[in-house]
Amino acid sequence: MQMDFKTVSMITILIGLIILYLNFTFVPANSQIFAMLNLAAGVIIVGAPLFYRYSQYAKIKKIESMFPIFLRDITQNIKAGMTLPQAIRAATNNDYSVLTPYVKDISAKISWGISFERVLQDFAKGQGSRILMRTVQTIIEAHRSGGTMNTVLEAVSESLRDIEKIKKERSASVYSQMINGYLIYTVFLGVMIGLSTFLIPTFQFEQASSELPTLFPELFRSLIVIQGFFAGMSVGKMAEGTLLAGVKHALVLSVFGYTTFLLFG
Repeated sequence: MQMDFKTVSMITILIGLIILYLNFTFVPANSQIFAMLNLAAGVIIVGAPLFYRYSQYAKIKKIESMFPIFLRDITQNIKAGMTLPQAIRAATNNDYSVLTPYVKDISAKISWGISFERVLQDFAKGQGSRILMRTVQTIIEAHRSGGTMNTVLEAVSESLRDIEKIKKERSASVYSQMINGYLIYTVFLGVMIGLSTFLIPTFQFEQASSELPTLFPELFRSLIVIQGFFAGMSVGKMAEGTLLAGVKHALVLSVFGYTTFLLFG
């Protein structure tokens, strides 16, 4: 049974809160272990649900990239003389990665007598993808207006492949900017480590402000996590056009920065 986003969030929040409770209860004396457990709890509470949502997003993007191939195969089967149900049934023998189970489901529903238009609409709604919804609606409208099915599917398939090609070209064009984002964060991390290691210890604090030497590293750790999160989100936005794609970059930068600062800061 596959869990939804709400269930995953509740479970991860509960686990994270348990870790925080145990950490504040039993490990406050060891500052390094205390900080690492805080990081682990934060990643579980915030990062795990975001990563789950990103995995769903990545799955939908994969389905969107495989759907034109599925339409192309159906078109070729129809041109070979098959009827639409036969063409779809023959396509179930092909490997479409994450789309394969849905292709088999589409074939089964059509064999039960459900119309091709209804099956496509249910499939697109179940994925929650705007691209798939627009594609399915285009297929339905073009077919209703009198176009032959193989011509309609071929035209839509070509259009989707062109869109996918444009997206890949955009990702390749912003690759250097992604690298710059990682380099800028690394420089920022180095500055924070330098301040904490060399500059702060040279300050002469008054007796009343004796807690300041420990306050600055805690502040720097917070800044590193915040900077890593937003830098990662911006990298994902540049690469794929959506903030959700930046979740993986944000988690990598935040965890890397926090851990590096604990070890060397």
